[in-house]
Parts: sequence; C-alpha cells; structure tokens
Amino acid sequence: MRRTRLRPLPAAEAVLVTASVLVLIWVVQPRVSSGPDVAVRLVIVSAMLVSNIAHRDGLKRLGLRLDNFAAAARIAALPTAVAAAIVMAAGAILAPPEPNLQRAAVNFAYYVGWAFAQQYALQGFILLRVVHAGLGRLAPVTAAALFALVHVPNPGLTLLTFAGGWMWATLFRREPNLLVLALSHAFLAVLVEAMLPPDVTGGYRLGPRYLAWAEGQP
Repeated sequence: MRRTRLRPLPAAEAVLVTASVLVLIWVVQPRVSSGPDVAVRLVIVSAMLVSNIAHRDGLKRLGLRLDNFAAAARIAALPTAVAAAIVMAAGAILAPPEPNLQRAAVNFAYYVGWAFAQQYALQGFILLRVVHAGLGRLAPVTAAALFALVHVPNPGLTLLTFAGGWMWATLFRREPNLLVLALSHAFLAVLVEAMLPPDVTGGYRLGPRYLAWAEGQP
C-alpha cells in the first residue's frame, strides 16, 4: 500500500492558528481591554481567509453552499438526534432538568451565528488543512482534538467539543455544508446548557475564566 506523504505547511497552519486562539484566551483576554481582543480575533480570521485563498478553497469545498442542504441535513439528522438523546439521558441522571423554552429559543437564535463561525474555523480551515496535510482518515479526529484543545482545562467542555467536533468533521467530509452543521451545533449547545448542570459544562467558560470559576466552587 502506498503511503501518503505528509505535507508540513498545511499542518503547521492548523497548529499555528490553534496556538493563536490559545494565546488569545490565556494571554490577551485576561490582560487587555476589548480593543486588542477584537484586533487579535481579526488577525486570526484574516489568516484563515488568506489560507483559504492561497489553497484555492472554493465555496463548495468550504461548505458555503445550499445545493446540498437537504442531503447534508439528512446525513446529519440521525447523529444529531443520537447526541441529543445522550445529552437528555445524562441530564436526567445528573440533575432534574428545568427547561426554559423561551430562554432556549433566544439562545438558539443567538448561537446559530456563533456556531457557524466555529464550524467555519473547524471545518473550513482546520479540517481542510489537516486533510491537505495528508492525514486522510485521521483528519476528522485530528481536527476534533485541536478543537477540544482550545477548551482545556474545562474537562466537561473539552470532552463535549472533542466528541462533537469529531462528529461534525466526519459529517463535513461526507457532505460539506456549514449551515447544516451550524444548526446541529447550535441545537446541541443549547440543549447541553439546558439539560446538564454547570458542574459539567463549567458555564462554557474557557482558560483563566474557567479556573477562577472552578476555584470558587464549593
């Protein structure tokens, strides 16, 4: 069997952007005002867009398309439903759920945009670069690991984002559509927040904010 030659440049791009997000979370945000925070975010997004252009990632490859929406939705429906059932079962075991449908609807409307941005970063950049690096079947799990790394040291969120990232990256490789994955992501994120106790999610806090919150817990 012919071995795929690994390409270091695309792999380095994925690692460097992930490292930049970690620097943003751990160094920039705790020490500076919102202005530099926004500036660093813009630099990171610009770097991803430049990479897309340099690698000639077309809109269809990026999943920015509607022609396959129905096909992508059919493929994503069952895994999303299974993930939702697991979350609901875990919520019922860990704490009696007290769902607030109005709050959940508002959160979902807000979260679709944020989920779309995360899915672009995960699929349209990280996954495409590790695929281009030659990782083949290991690309989805590698992309998921980099996605989860950003959420360390929040253990619950790290596990959830690894599992979700792996699922979404696998679905994207089958039928690339960022809107479908954003809807799946937003739905599951809102469900997790509604059904699982803060001890599990850490209130979706990252980096030093999570550590400060954890130290204050009884």
